[in-house]
Amino acid sequence: MAQLYIYPKTGEPSSFPLGARRVTIGRASTNDIVLSDQYSSGVHAVLAPSEKGYVLIDQGSKNGTFVNGRRVNGELDLTRGDEILIGSTRFYFDRDVQPAVETVEGTTFTHSSNTIIQVKDILRKPSATSVPLKTPGGGLDLQRFQQDQKMSAVIGEVSQALIYHMPLDKLLEHIMDVLIQHLPMDRGVLMLKNEVSQALEPKVVRVQNGALRTQSIFVSQTIVKTALERNSAILISDIQADEGLRAQASVVQAQIHSAMCVPLWNNQDIIGLIYCDRASLLEQFSEDDLRLLTLLANLAAVKIENARLYEESVKAMQYEREMSLAVQIQKNFLPRDEPDFAPYDISGNARACRHVGGDYYDYIPVEKDRLAIVIADVSGVGVSASLLMASLRGALHERFPADFGLSDLTSKLNDFVYASSDSHCFISFFLAVLDRRAHELAYVNAGHNPPLVVGAGGGVQTLASTGLCLGMFPAQPYEERRLTLAPGDILCLYTDGIVESRKGEAEEYGDARLAERVREHSGLTAMEIRDRIFEDVFAFSGCTEAGDDMTLVVVKRER
Repeated sequence: MAQLYIYPKTGEPSSFPLGARRVTIGRASTNDIVLSDQYSSGVHAVLAPSEKGYVLIDQGSKNGTFVNGRRVNGELDLTRGDEILIGSTRFYFDRDVQPAVETVEGTTFTHSSNTIIQVKDILRKPSATSVPLKTPGGGLDLQRFQQDQKMSAVIGEVSQALIYHMPLDKLLEHIMDVLIQHLPMDRGVLMLKNEVSQALEPKVVRVQNGALRTQSIFVSQTIVKTALERNSAILISDIQADEGLRAQASVVQAQIHSAMCVPLWNNQDIIGLIYCDRASLLEQFSEDDLRLLTLLANLAAVKIENARLYEESVKAMQYEREMSLAVQIQKNFLPRDEPDFAPYDISGNARACRHVGGDYYDYIPVEKDRLAIVIADVSGVGVSASLLMASLRGALHERFPADFGLSDLTSKLNDFVYASSDSHCFISFFLAVLDRRAHELAYVNAGHNPPLVVGAGGGVQTLASTGLCLGMFPAQPYEERRLTLAPGDILCLYTDGIVESRKGEAEEYGDARLAERVREHSGLTAMEIRDRIFEDVFAFSGCTEAGDDMTLVVVKRER
């Protein structure tokens, strides 16, 4: 059952169990949690069960309700460990207040009572004859035998406790709960290495001694370095007898007498460590405690690594499903057939990479002798990119044919994309209407790669941008431009996956190479030109599939 931990400005801390009913908080005596706080309202806030866990609902309080420093407007889903502030009273949702954990420099540990043991030596299974279970007089060392039996029982119990899969954050909490049950620690910290920076990060803190609850935990960098670099378990059995450690202000303040530090070694790599200490002079950690903690830490490290691998595999499967769905969405809105629009030969194709994005091209009949041709590329990858492009396609088809000029139509599409997408999403977009009687091409280019017009005589014209990408800013103007296509002229529309394909790290395929290939194959059909360009791009980059989405549309006037 979830708990709400309560810390009034004056008075003793307490906790309140949260069940399946609403819990009211405020100054009035009728509340479930009554606050003696002049800054709280009569009924200040409500905690209520929800599908995700619990929500916090401010009841229109005068001074507000704050979660992690931000004022709550309406209701807010709570996450374990959230700090709630009502007046001058602090609450912690389902996790008690956590003391700060820091590593400190300039300490040594040299006292003869300290113990440093290689983890591998502790984990190595001794032979039956290597462990002296007999006393010097020849009798059975009953105390040693009982201790070994107890340790074996604990390891078996912990192994069973950790056998079931659970999310990594819950697993880490469970590991520390299990350790506390079997080791007499006052404070304990589980720290994991950041997978990128390799810096240690506290993940779970447990404080069993109420007198130490508000004090920071300082861990000697020397101890940490020794544990990690030498893969060793360290026992400081009497900190007060060690001059280097005894001088630490934190040790003096907390009256720490003994400590242990053990690496989390998964039999291949050290992924973090566990540190724990004791304030009691009479109940110091022993070498048996160190051995037990080391064995349990090894079990925990293996389980943590397995949980990470499992979560990575789940994410990979989710990603594959998302990509598969994105590919299907993309296929559904791309043209299935080429348009019959003589005397123009038209052919397009989209080659999706594994990380499918939002490339889109389309043909939309406007009138008998007018055809709209579209090519676009949405920022981002995956389902969100494909859904945004599908929305654009729907909006575009809804407005065609319509009595809009291309400029007005593009401005309306821009406002639609701006209103229906996140601030980081935008679409490069090229829209043209080809009139086959007048052989005139009217177009708008909203930040898209400039299409190429390769003339029958070999000259090249680029159709530059006439406005910003869709969705960047609202109410944007777009200029419509026109040009005439002569017999033998070839219009080539493409996305950046074509021209940004690379040979190695430096050289890009580029616009000039694309124009040269169109010129080189100008005697072929539109489909043949299209296919030859794809082949050339793959040959140039040395890849057999697209590294980025590649879309190409070729429009050739035959006569």
